[in-house]
Amino acid sequence: MPETAIWRGGEDRLRCIGITQEAPGVKTFRFQPESGARVVFHAGQFVTLCLPLPSGAVWRCFTIASSPLQDEAIDLTIKTQDTAGETINTSGTGWLHRDLKAGRSLQARAPAGPFCLMAPPETPLLLVSAGSGATPMASIARFLCDIGCRTPVHYVHLARTPADWLFKAEIEAIAAALGTWKLDWLTTTTGGRPSAAAFTTMAPDLATREVFCCGPSGFMAAVEEAHANAGGPATAFRKEAFIAIPIPELAPEPPAAAPASSTFTVRFEPRGKETEAKPSETVLAVAGRLGIAIPYACAEGICGTCRVRKRSGEVEMHHQGGIEDDEVAAGEILACCSYARSNLVLEVI
Repeated sequence: MPETAIWRGGEDRLRCIGITQEAPGVKTFRFQPESGARVVFHAGQFVTLCLPLPSGAVWRCFTIASSPLQDEAIDLTIKTQDTAGETINTSGTGWLHRDLKAGRSLQARAPAGPFCLMAPPETPLLLVSAGSGATPMASIARFLCDIGCRTPVHYVHLARTPADWLFKAEIEAIAAALGTWKLDWLTTTTGGRPSAAAFTTMAPDLATREVFCCGPSGFMAAVEEAHANAGGPATAFRKEAFIAIPIPELAPEPPAAAPASSTFTVRFEPRGKETEAKPSETVLAVAGRLGIAIPYACAEGICGTCRVRKRSGEVEMHHQGGIEDDEVAAGEILACCSYARSNLVLEVI
């Protein structure tokens, strides 16, 4: 019997096959490819879903919480965000929690992202998270349990209250089964957000561990400061933020060396619309000015959602793993992190 195909996204949609309440405002959505293909990914990576909101479809990235070895389906553990202010994050998570029901299928893109554990670790780990940042840590923890890895792990999770601790019972069971784990469960209501000094005290061997850190930026900054102060190498510190992307903010900071003395004509096909673009404007921002909707999610060159095809011209692209070399060679670019460096003709695909 031939091996089951690998899920590639595209026309092979993901069907929701179950929904579980995890904590206040947090649900786990289980998805399975309609074709029955296997979902191949590394622990810590995300998938990108197309959410059919009443205001129009948006693409959003969600980290996979399940183990890569359980590849017949994937779990996405998602917290509904504060609805104050319309962002891709708030409207997207709200729709999932309110409107998505088991049996519905969504268009999606295959797993991606550089924040991941690709192989059994040879160095002790520190898995440190706050709030929804526990999601990639759950995937890593479940993977380590599935392979019976006894590499020492220090697992630290911060939430608002004990009721908000994610995966606590399962993480405690994994720690007991493997026997080489240390656990710290923290709350902001009793201790506030830990400082760099607090992390240094909590993890005195911080410099000897490979660190995976995920949560709000201030939280991660404190962990990173503690790691650097302890003498830990920067290459052993990995972080991933959960951020809200305001809908009007389509562009990250332009590259520091971008030329400022000229503009370029950018034409979008098949719409036939064109305009002048500043060297500091991303292709995504230029498209937005013309009213051309290019789907996007992370706006940081990670998820690969905003790809367009370059028919002619040159761009400067600063992606973070969201596009492969062969795709670039075939003329594709990511609109969110590409800047015109000549007149361009682009095809929205």
